[in-house]
Amino acid sequence: MTTVLFVHGTGVREPGYSASLERVREGLRPLRPEVAVAPCYWGGDAGAALRSNGLSVPGYGTGREVAQTGASGAETGALDEDVELWGLLYVDPLLELRLIASESTGRTELAPGALPPGEALRSAALSLTGDGELRRLLDAAGIGEEFAAAVAAVLTSPDGRPFLRAPDAGAATTELARAFVAEAVRRRVDRSGSAPAFDGTARDEAVARITALLPGDPGDEEGTGTHRGPVARKVGRLAGRLALGMASAQVVKRRSALTDAAHPAAGDVLLYLSRGEAIREAVLAAVRAAEPPVVLLAHSLGGIASLDLLVLRELPEVELLVTVGSQAPFLYELGALPSLEHGSPLPAHVPRWLNVYDRRDLLGYVGAGVFPGRVDDVALDSRQPFPLSHSAYWSNPELYRLLAGELP
Repeated sequence: MTTVLFVHGTGVREPGYSASLERVREGLRPLRPEVAVAPCYWGGDAGAALRSNGLSVPGYGTGREVAQTGASGAETGALDEDVELWGLLYVDPLLELRLIASESTGRTELAPGALPPGEALRSAALSLTGDGELRRLLDAAGIGEEFAAAVAAVLTSPDGRPFLRAPDAGAATTELARAFVAEAVRRRVDRSGSAPAFDGTARDEAVARITALLPGDPGDEEGTGTHRGPVARKVGRLAGRLALGMASAQVVKRRSALTDAAHPAAGDVLLYLSRGEAIREAVLAAVRAAEPPVVLLAHSLGGIASLDLLVLRELPEVELLVTVGSQAPFLYELGALPSLEHGSPLPAHVPRWLNVYDRRDLLGYVGAGVFPGRVDDVALDSRQPFPLSHSAYWSNPELYRLLAGELP
């Protein structure tokens, strides 16, 4: 009687594993009722765990953030809001300008011969790079090369043009300065693939210099040196509320719960790649206890461990390896597969290998190109977006129809 061992992937723990195991049994039972589906659960004993009860995680188990020294609670909250606002602007540099344009109403009476606020801002902005001190600050921040193009892009964008026509544009020079800097950062990331290495202080110094060089309402806000009208203040409050709702703020506040939820998945991968013997031994023990012929049906990290085991050990009782949504071919191409260096062929004793993937599963890879003649890749379509596509295989009837025709 054929035995299918269901080897789970990263982050899986009980009771989730048993639910998935039963789903596999229900999928195969109508098509191959004589096949036994047996468990191979390694997450409990061989999986990652916080073995010192979270002592490495700041504030773990307290439900609080780590204390901020040298800052009152109010000051810390303001700093959080500023940091999270920049998180929004790095994704959407024109956010504040778009909000200001949408909130502005009416027209402003100009003195005879005076330029509209937007025209004066545009002219001054295009001359910013002529200021030596600003060039120094931008170069120190790593965005000097991108800044001129960023200014031009903001001023001519579909959101920048309405902002410059808004009556409140002259009272929002700080918001405009932030848009220039955020757009420059975005362009730097697009160009080099990494963010510039500068801290918030360097960024804020550049914003302050730009604000000082731009013409604005001559009355600053409470002596702060920034020019902010009523609309800009309203938009600032709105942007602040949006910013504090961002994921990164919640990550800090809920770090313990998020660590508990996330560490098994990431930890299993790290643990396997550094000390994977325990997981492979769990799979080996399940193989030895099963009635042959044995099929390893292995998901994600379970597929990596199963392939490594079959490379390292000759197991004639295993007649078929079925990996599902697995990264084993990718790790081999990277030279990171523990059992086999890139360029080395699969040993002859490795059994037939069927590799199932979904093109929408960003954690599923194909093996025929890197293991020519040794892997049969089969594409399934769960019609689910990632990351749901990574676990949707077990609810896809096509998987069980495929298995029914391939199992010994």
